[in-house]
Amino acid sequence: MPLRPIVLSGFMGAGKSTVAERLARSLGRTCVDLDLEIEAAFAMPVQEIFSGPGESEFRDMESRLLRQAISRPDRVVALGGGTVIDPANRALLRGEALWIQLDVPLRELQRRIGDRDVGRPLWGDPEALEKLFSERASAYAAAEIRVDAEAGPGEVAAAILGLIATDESDGADLASTMPPGHLATIPVHLGESSYDIVIGAGMGEALVERMMKLGEGPCALLTDWNVGPLHAQGLQELLEKTGRRIERAVLPAGEENKKIGAVVETADRLLDSGWQRRAPVVALGGGVLGDMAGLVAAMTLRGVPFVQVPTTLLAMVDSSVGGKVGVNHRRGKNLLGAFHQPSLVWVDLAYLDTLPDREFRSGLGEIVKAGLLGEPSLFEMLEAKPDLALGRDPHVLAEMVRRSCVFKAGVVAQDREEAGIRRVLNLGHSLGHAIEATAGYGRLLHGEAVAVGMVAALELGVELGITEPSLSGRAQRLLRTLGLPTSVPGLDIDGLARAMGGDKKIHGESLTWVFLTHLGAPELRDLPLAQVSTWLEFFKKRGILTP
Repeated sequence: MPLRPIVLSGFMGAGKSTVAERLARSLGRTCVDLDLEIEAAFAMPVQEIFSGPGESEFRDMESRLLRQAISRPDRVVALGGGTVIDPANRALLRGEALWIQLDVPLRELQRRIGDRDVGRPLWGDPEALEKLFSERASAYAAAEIRVDAEAGPGEVAAAILGLIATDESDGADLASTMPPGHLATIPVHLGESSYDIVIGAGMGEALVERMMKLGEGPCALLTDWNVGPLHAQGLQELLEKTGRRIERAVLPAGEENKKIGAVVETADRLLDSGWQRRAPVVALGGGVLGDMAGLVAAMTLRGVPFVQVPTTLLAMVDSSVGGKVGVNHRRGKNLLGAFHQPSLVWVDLAYLDTLPDREFRSGLGEIVKAGLLGEPSLFEMLEAKPDLALGRDPHVLAEMVRRSCVFKAGVVAQDREEAGIRRVLNLGHSLGHAIEATAGYGRLLHGEAVAVGMVAALELGVELGITEPSLSGRAQRLLRTLGLPTSVPGLDIDGLARAMGGDKKIHGESLTWVFLTHLGAPELRDLPLAQVSTWLEFFKKRGILTP
């Protein structure tokens, strides 16, 4: 039987999340907690979604992200207590997943929860709780497998493993769901610094051929502690086929660790090993790792060849292209860095098989940005096929990446160092970077913060008479459909103002904003920094920044 995603349903307190984690570890799968995915999509806790946007919007998002969660067969998904009350969700689960219901008597659920404050007033109303429990019984009864889950999570997980042993037979190789071989080569025309973006899936041997012709001497493989265990050994074995000595180094992962110290330490290591001017650095990872590894390459011997092998959607369509490398400073994001163009960008879509859903959606934020700025057909494709985009349909995915890279390559070719037209690529970044810094790196992913920033820019553009009003509504609907936040709660307004005051797009007493007159038509405007407080108050009024 083909490998299927496993989903766990059950009433509040049934242990779905804990059992899902144990099952995922035992089966070597990825665990997805659907409530946490929804919280990320709204940038707020479940209870605040119910009291703010409302249950209807919560359920709409739940259905979209459920479809995304079960689009990959190597998943164990913990559902919310009410996910299966929707008949369409039940039909989806029966057709696409192995649906397992965790049955726990109400008295046991009440004992487990006890007097803890779980943010659910229902637990203080026994009559209402019993009514809800009874109402959901018929929906839960539709599950393919039902398991008595009164025991501890370890015993429940073990019981499930025994029941599904026959379902865990030979599964499909995930990489085979990607179109094989070479898809596209996109040249970035920069004179002597020109390079190719190569897009495909499972292109290992082709990379060996490219690397044989690139530079000379040893090769540094730089990755991070998240990506390294998944993909570094495979790439190292490919690079070793070139006959080079491979110097492998692991950098810290995460935006909060994007600092100059790790870059200097890595450059020290290369220099101590006798590095040469034509010995390349290969970056294997997402945008943070690519930026850090690129700065290592830029600093070492005043610049050595640099190859980007991005492993996240966001890095594939944005940060790996264009030669902007750097790290964060305590005064703001990416304030220390350089322009150091890669010699090659190698986009292997097979790496996306291991990318978590939330990070995939973050990358979709940058694809929406490309569509808004200069690829209207890309924006319209996302509007027409959001479920295929979220579900990583191989053909839609390949086309999204290709069109995004073609757009960015064209902009970079006109303006390699962001002196003119390239500044339009900062759409959504004026507020987005400030949100990241003020919230604390990691609370919102880059694409999530940029999504909120794009909404802010569009709404401000409408207010100033620059932006076609209908475009803001279209963009917000698309972002929400793709599971990206369009507002963010609980941020300190003074902190946001300070962060915007340290933005690298400031010149003189003005901050450059990117607006859109209509789809595909960006416009740069310099607005006085003295208006920062006015902008932030406007964003509060429009519900983009919420209490």
